Amino acid sequence: MAKKSDRGRPKRRAGRLSATQASRSFARLLDEVEAGSQFLIHRRGKDVCLMSAPPLPGRTASQALEILRSRIPVRLDGRFGADLLAIIAAESTDRPPWDS
Repeated sequence: MAKKSDRGRPKRRAGRLSATQASRSFARLLDEVEAGSQFLIHRRGKDVCLMSAPPLPGRTASQALEILRSRIPVRLDGRFGADLLAIIAAESTDRPPWDS
């Protein structure tokens, strides 16, 4: 079983399991997935599920530029820090990172 300290390691394919095996060891599988493993779950001889961590959130460069261009211009004056804090505070944080 993987340890939580192994989280930074690269993903590795851990194997193929039956649905019964996966259900009996679900907590251990979650620990393994958290550590970077993936599991292919099969039922009645058919692959039905790939258990892995969600993809990392990210934006393309063009999406980042579009966001920056849509912002109110910031003047680099004595209020720059306050303006920057206001922009950060206005960021929406009500959706999960994997919904980008």
